[in-house]
Amino acid sequence: MTRRRDLAAYAVAGTAIVAFAILLAFAVLRLAETEAEMRENEGDNMLWVISRAQSAVLLLDSAVARQAGIPEVTADVERRYNVVHSRLTLLSEGPQLRYIQSLGLADDIDAAARATRALEPQILGLSFGATETAASIHETLAPLIAALGVAGNRSMVRQWEATGARVDRQRLAINQVIISIVAIIALGAFLSFTLLRAMVERQRVRNVLSRERETAELYRGFMALISHQFRTPLAVIDSAMQRVLRSGGKMPRDAIEERARQVRAEIRGLTGLLDATLDVVRLEAGNVTAAPADCEIDDLLKRVKQRQLTETPARTLNIRIGDEVPASFTTDPVLAEQILTNLISNAVKYSPETEPISLTVKAESRQIRFAVEDRGIGVPDDEQDKLFSRFFRASTAQGMPGTGVGLSTSYQLARLLGGDLEFVSRSGIGSVFTLKLPAEWAEPHVAPSAERSFA
Repeated sequence: MTRRRDLAAYAVAGTAIVAFAILLAFAVLRLAETEAEMRENEGDNMLWVISRAQSAVLLLDSAVARQAGIPEVTADVERRYNVVHSRLTLLSEGPQLRYIQSLGLADDIDAAARATRALEPQILGLSFGATETAASIHETLAPLIAALGVAGNRSMVRQWEATGARVDRQRLAINQVIISIVAIIALGAFLSFTLLRAMVERQRVRNVLSRERETAELYRGFMALISHQFRTPLAVIDSAMQRVLRSGGKMPRDAIEERARQVRAEIRGLTGLLDATLDVVRLEAGNVTAAPADCEIDDLLKRVKQRQLTETPARTLNIRIGDEVPASFTTDPVLAEQILTNLISNAVKYSPETEPISLTVKAESRQIRFAVEDRGIGVPDDEQDKLFSRFFRASTAQGMPGTGVGLSTSYQLARLLGGDLEFVSRSGIGSVFTLKLPAEWAEPHVAPSAERSFA
């Protein structure tokens, strides 16, 4: 199904890209055609040639009249005639001739031009007083002037019509280009949306696969951990009971009591393992809620220390409370005690028996900070980002008892209380785990001293 969906997406995207290219090429072509058409000015050029030819004939006619009727006037008739001759020659060949033919005036202009050229001896030999000759020249030039005037008018009309048609074509081309650009924008938006959706879907699939891999890895680690942690105490219990059975009732009472204490200790370990696992399940299911109440810090720390002394009476726990710390603050005392107990239990477990554990309490930035410090095995740098993951145990903790859920549970409980759990650790040197809980500040009920501590 996913494969078919991918193929359909590729097909749609490919079609859109082809359409994009076609529309872009069409828009560029239409713009090029419009630009080329705007550069065409044949009508303008021909109108100019015709108007200049008519003007030259008029000037020749005027020069002939002045030469014949006004004494002592040099009208430069010869130069005027040469200009007319060149203009007529230009109109009688090449594209100019074809244009005049398209106007339907080629015969009229040609006949008038031949008649004008036939007058060349009379025009060039014209002198003052030759009024009859001047009149004859005028009558010969009149049809040429009229024909050129008609040609100019027709050329102007054709030019206006061509200009109107060209404007219409250009307007159509511009509209087509605008439509193409709009379509290109729409296709670009569609392609962007398609690509974005594909990227989001790919990222979603990647996240799902990543979560599945993490879940599988956690499951394998959990099964290996549970297998080891359950097998060891069960093996101890089984061994103790087999020795009792093999004794046939002849085992001394003190030996039986020793075996019983050993069995009970292993059962407590199994119970703790089950409780830790259930804590994770309850947290994941959202079945653990905080019950805020007034928490006396001294009482909280005394309970934590008493629990530690009960489980490991030979270990030393030094507790220090800064003088800025209030006597109480609002939190869930039960959950706060569980977090601190987990942190101290880990510190005891992963540090030498000769090294003390310290718990320092400070108040900073509207927070109560509980820092548990040990001088134990620490956590390697490349494993620290996984330390709060479920069932994760650092490579330095291999071979030591533990479930790998204590820190994960503590981290989630700290967030549940609106706080945070941070740590600084160096392999082979030790670790400092700091529980930060928000406080509703109250006036401290302690004497002003540098610190207070439990013996």
